[in-house]
Amino acid sequence: MAARLDRALQKANVSSAKAAGWLDVSEHDVQFWRRGITVPPLAAFNRIAKVLDLDVHWLCTGQAQHAATVN
Repeated sequence: MAARLDRALQKANVSSAKAAGWLDVSEHDVQFWRRGITVPPLAAFNRIAKVLDLDVHWLCTGQAQHAATVN
């Protein structure tokens, strides 16, 4: 998860400080998440995914979420 978060923030050219401002957390919290030292709460995952236009399931698991097939 940390690598995906870090990559997504880098790709969007978003600093840890800027992300911390969106999430109302400390810059150190975001840096710890990016390094895999701690894990963000679910609300933070949802907010990051929304702001960066990412699939929250992918951000959390690394897997794309597939729609269920109905026969």
